[in-house]
Amino acid sequence: MSSEDITVHIKYGPHEHTYKGPVKEVWRAVNRFFSELIPIFELARKAAFTTDLGELVDKLEGLISIHEDRLVIMADRRVLSDKDMIMLALTGAYVGYRLGSLPKETLSSAELRRLLEKSAKITSTRLSELRRDGWVEKTGTSEYRITPLGMMRFLEKRLPRIKARSAS
Repeated sequence: MSSEDITVHIKYGPHEHTYKGPVKEVWRAVNRFFSELIPIFELARKAAFTTDLGELVDKLEGLISIHEDRLVIMADRRVLSDKDMIMLALTGAYVGYRLGSLPKETLSSAELRRLLEKSAKITSTRLSELRRDGWVEKTGTSEYRITPLGMMRFLEKRLPRIKARSAS
């Protein structure tokens, strides 16, 4: 067992299973265990939008990075729209926070402006458009985070285009 392996033991009624291996594989196996064993989990999974963190990390590979508690956009800014850059940054913040690599899942307007390399007016306008579409929400601390709808639409509609543009 390598240092990146994990062991998870589950006991539910008469059912008992131990999973060992890489974190991503064990995570998927545990989810499969619950969805197969308990039908209500499957119903809940179908009704709710959930993001597989391991899958999301794979999709973002080469587009974002987290270095010294900071989000870094590695995608080529010249081929991406301002909205795509903002969504990529907020998705990166979401992932970084969930992985424990970033202290928060939100970004301030100033942080987004720095990542976008645009004026405050342009950043504010794009954030307003994304908020109107329901893709982004403003928190009580005047920071921004991606919404579940924004995550779903971004992954479905925009991320494949971003990956295609970044690959060419």
